[in-house]
Amino acid sequence: MPAVSSMAGASGYGRAQKVAAAPSGTGGSLYFNGTAAANLSIANDVDLRFGTGDFTVEWFQYMISGNANPRIFSIGTYASASIACSIESNDAYLYAWISGANAMTTSFSSNLNKWVHVAFCRSGTSFRCFVDGVQVGSTLTNSTNFSDTTNALRIGNETSTTVGSAYKGYLTNFRWTKGTARYTANFTKPTAQLTADANTRLLLLAASSGAATTDSSSSAKTVINNGATWNSLTPF
Repeated sequence: MPAVSSMAGASGYGRAQKVAAAPSGTGGSLYFNGTAAANLSIANDVDLRFGTGDFTVEWFQYMISGNANPRIFSIGTYASASIACSIESNDAYLYAWISGANAMTTSFSSNLNKWVHVAFCRSGTSFRCFVDGVQVGSTLTNSTNFSDTTNALRIGNETSTTVGSAYKGYLTNFRWTKGTARYTANFTKPTAQLTADANTRLLLLAASSGAATTDSSSSAKTVINNGATWNSLTPF
C-alpha cells in the first residue's frame, strides 16, 4: 500500500489516513477534510432537475470515519432535501433521501476505508441503489417530480452546510445523468474513468490538480470549490 500524501495527512485529525490507490493511478480525486468549510457547490438550474423522468447519480468514494451523518451530495437540507445521500449512525448505514424522507436504508459499515462505486437510479417508477454494481435494498416505487428551483447542489455536505453533515474522505467521477437510468440490474462496476454523453449534465473527474473541479460534461457547469483539495489517489 502506498504512503499517504502530505495533503491527506495534513487534515488535522491527528492520525494517518489509510488510503489505497490503484496501480495505474489514472486521474485523481478530491479530498474533503470533514469540516463544514470543505465542499463543492453547483448553482441550481434546469439540468439538475430530474422532473419525473429517468436519472442516475453516481460516484466513487473512499470514506474515512468522521462526522455522525455526512452527506455525499444533497439538493436542500434536512429535513426538506429534494434528493440526497448520507451515511448515518456513525458510518453504519447508507440513506437515500427523497423529498425530505428517508426512502432507503442499507448497511454500509463494510465499505469504509476503500474505494466503492455508488449509484442511485430511477427507471420509470423504479428507484434502485447500487454499491459496487450490486443492488442494495429493495426496488422502490417512486414517481417524485424533482423540481427544486431554489437550492444548489452541494457535494460533501448539505445545501446549508453543517459540521455534522460534512463528508470526510475522497470523491471522484461524480456523474449526474438526466433522462437515463444507466443501471437497472446488477453490473460490473466501472474500471476506468466515466465518460459523458448527451444526457450527462455534470461530470467531475478530478483528472488533475489544474482541472480538479472542471465539469467534463457538455454543460460545463461552474463548480465552486469551498476548501476541497485535489489528490492523486484514484480508484483506477
